Amino acid sequence: MKINDFSRLQAYQSYKNQVNKTPQQDVNKKAQVDKVELSPAAQEKISAEREKRIEELKKQIESGTYKVDSKKITEKLLDSWDRGTDQ
Repeated sequence: MKINDFSRLQAYQSYKNQVNKTPQQDVNKKAQVDKVELSPAAQEKISAEREKRIEELKKQIESGTYKVDSKKITEKLLDSWDRGTDQ
């Protein structure tokens, strides 16, 4: 019976090549990031709406009609604390 050492060596090389490629593929996956870009028109519209909302809030605060929604504040605090424990 003849034992062919070459086939074992080929199998080892194939395995070694596969193992060496895996980390490189992971690095490439991490480098890919989703990206969102807003057009200048969209940015302008958002900016204008934000300015309008800020002015409304300033007027409410100055006139004393601004009401704090404690339920929303509580929900946001709990959400931020929950996210903090997951990390």
